Amino acid sequence: MPTRAESLDLSSLSVAARREVKDFYEFIIARRGHMKRKPTARTLPAAFETPIKVKEYLKVSRDEIYDEI
Repeated sequence: MPTRAESLDLSSLSVAARREVKDFYEFIIARRGHMKRKPTARTLPAAFETPIKVKEYLKVSRDEIYDEI
């Protein structure tokens, strides 16, 4: 989506409301700049993303787990 400069007519707002709109605009611009940063490199090895293969899976209920304690 192309970006272009647009203007808003804030003359109908009070001075306090204009200040609030200006502060909000600056907040959005700062937030957008913060979100554009590149993500940091992964710290976990690639092996963590591959599933562990098992021969057999034993399904246990919650009650059975606590029986052993």
